[in-house]
Amino acid sequence: MNYYALFYEVVDDFVARRAPFRREHLRLAAEARKRGEILLAGALAEPADRALIVFHAADKSLAEAFARQDPYVVNGLVKKWEVRPWNVVVGNEPASSSSSSAPAPGTVMRRWTARTAKAQLPKYLEHFSKNVLPELRRVHGYLGAIVFLRRLEREIEIVVETNWDSLESVRNFAGPDLEAAVVAPVAAALLTGFDRRALHSEIALTDRA
Repeated sequence: MNYYALFYEVVDDFVARRAPFRREHLRLAAEARKRGEILLAGALAEPADRALIVFHAADKSLAEAFARQDPYVVNGLVKKWEVRPWNVVVGNEPASSSSSSAPAPGTVMRRWTARTAKAQLPKYLEHFSKNVLPELRRVHGYLGAIVFLRRLEREIEIVVETNWDSLESVRNFAGPDLEAAVVAPVAAALLTGFDRRALHSEIALTDRA
């Protein structure tokens, strides 16, 4: 995962004109924050001529997609925007396990399994990181993912667990048949087999040491 800075250069009367669009802008930002995509966001002051949004993502396309749908951009309050990689030196240390948050009770865990040859595993993990995760982060209600590996004699078993705030959110991803596996052809080509159906469980209790 990398850091990206989204810079806005706003119009001179930005503060006066933003009111009709501010609620929707804040909703989009809050949802991205909930998914772990946005770390910090806010306007610069004295003068209020720029804004900065810091993203934590696999690539810059996520930040670009946010800007293109931001009502401030769509309605002409942003004169210019750009996304630049940010090489963070201090402050990006991994959080200790005691500060990590577990999935909340009441949320939904979607579990799907597949198998791949040992030689194909790195390619599948790269595909998952660069293609699957950015798509998941764009789905409303997505909360996070974990990929598990079990090394068998001749193959690798892959278990993917994604966390969602509700079954309705899962439908935003999988469609009306929410148990149907969502596997792109490029991913299927890297697998020796995979489940056609996914399992869903409601999280009842969690703990973090």
